[in-house]
Amino acid sequence: MYYFEKDYIMRLIHGISQVLARFLLGRDLENGLPAALERECGEANDRFRAMVDSGQINAAENQLFELIDASGWEPAALGTLILLFYDYVNSKDDAFLEAASFSREEIITGMEDALRRIGMEIPEYLKI
Repeated sequence: MYYFEKDYIMRLIHGISQVLARFLLGRDLENGLPAALERECGEANDRFRAMVDSGQINAAENQLFELIDASGWEPAALGTLILLFYDYVNSKDDAFLEAASFSREEIITGMEDALRRIGMEIPEYLKI
């Protein structure tokens, strides 16, 4: 895949995350979490980011899915955590993702699967 294609896919994934965050939170992910959501999912988000930074993306994703299935959190909190997780993974460069045995395609399918588990679908017009 050419560099500009990879960059384009990266921007699309980030764009999807931002659009869905606006629907869920009424704000961009870069603006941080509302206080209520920070209390609920801030610790999990920090733990997942640390795992991603250490190259344990697959393990972090597995823990995310376990949390989705077992937490009983509100869909807005889970949706926010899902978007934060995949947007953060997407921010990593291709060499980092390759070393962690993770791909941009897995980001897309993981995000779709995770959102589907909480009853959300990525609208067809946003799909890559």
